Amino acid sequence: MKQPSQFSTVCRGVVAAGFILAASALLAWASPEYLDPEWARRLGGVLLGGVVVAYANAVPKALSRRMRCTTPGADQAARRLAGWALVLGGLGYMLAWLLAPLHLAGMIGGLMLGFAVTCAALGCMRIGARSAGH
Repeated sequence: MKQPSQFSTVCRGVVAAGFILAASALLAWASPEYLDPEWARRLGGVLLGGVVVAYANAVPKALSRRMRCTTPGADQAARRLAGWALVLGGLGYMLAWLLAPLHLAGMIGGLMLGFAVTCAALGCMRIGARSAGH
């Protein structure tokens, strides 16, 4: 697998940050006249959940370089678990911001995302320990 150059990685990060800033600026601009302030906050939370879902694709690839299991199958299982947990956590965060009462949306979304990250970390450690024979 070809490793991306440091420049392309930085360039992608800058482009992603630009999109996030542009979307946030658009929400702030549209909020008073065209968009209810409550929905502006909700859509901002949905945007952050979308960032988590997007990064759920990159995290398992970085995980494989930092955590090596003894077998390729265990490596693949750990990467898939981390990716799926982050995708589901990000979707839960987005749903919390869309459906929960506004004063609870951040807490509920954060708990869902925190639970997903904890499950991913514990699952990866379990897979790594199982593949090492512990």
